[in-house]
Amino acid sequence: MKDLSLKQALTLLDISPLAMLLTGSDGRIRGCNQSFAVLVGETADVLARQSPGDGLLEPLLGQATLINWIMPDGDTRWLALETCEIDDEPGSSARFYLDVTEKLRLRQERDALTRELQGQSLYDASLGSLFSRHGILVSLRPLVARSRRYNSPLSVVTMRIDTSADTGNARSRIAHLLRDQTRWADLVGCNAERDFILILQETTRDAAELLVRKLAAHLERMNADAENPVQACYGITQCQKNDDEASILERAESALAQACRNPSGTAIAI
Repeated sequence: MKDLSLKQALTLLDISPLAMLLTGSDGRIRGCNQSFAVLVGETADVLARQSPGDGLLEPLLGQATLINWIMPDGDTRWLALETCEIDDEPGSSARFYLDVTEKLRLRQERDALTRELQGQSLYDASLGSLFSRHGILVSLRPLVARSRRYNSPLSVVTMRIDTSADTGNARSRIAHLLRDQTRWADLVGCNAERDFILILQETTRDAAELLVRKLAAHLERMNADAENPVQACYGITQCQKNDDEASILERAESALAQACRNPSGTAIAI
């Protein structure tokens, strides 16, 4: 690079695919390369006459490192900006713009796909032994149908632990407690809000309430030796004749929200 002449260096900068803009200490545009002129749809001589406050260029001359730029043709682009101060000209700077629109679009598509896959997963991402909310719904569908057909009891318990002590270790201990205190036919899961969900087959609402009292007693004993005690609240509901898997779960989650506002910490949905 040291062997380049001034003319060769200027030509190299001008034909670079990376949009470049030079501003003086007064903020005025001193020059730009072809890529920048194409980006803004103006020729270099027109740009040289524009002031920093011009509406067209104002977004490109700010301090943001990621710029949402609407091109002259109406196309929206995302530009990453890198600014370099010019040592021998105090206040002057060279600004380099990289179009990252496609990169951000691919990242957004990846994140959306990841969320979709997580939403369709049957098991919780952090506690793999528990069902996800989607897994609970899938499992509930035949259980609700069976309950309605044979008039057999089916209850749902929801449980929320205090977020101030909601560490991964605490959640794992609670998950183990729930698996230990439920039967093999019962289901244990959690939703996106990290609330635990218990599906209790052949269990009336009164029996579910007894289980909640047992869980609360176990939790109290666990807290006796715990450095960070865990507080919990519960919601309880029983399957009704007009229920489907979504309605019974939503009612249980609504009961939990009510319980968290209730001093007793438990709400039973009728």
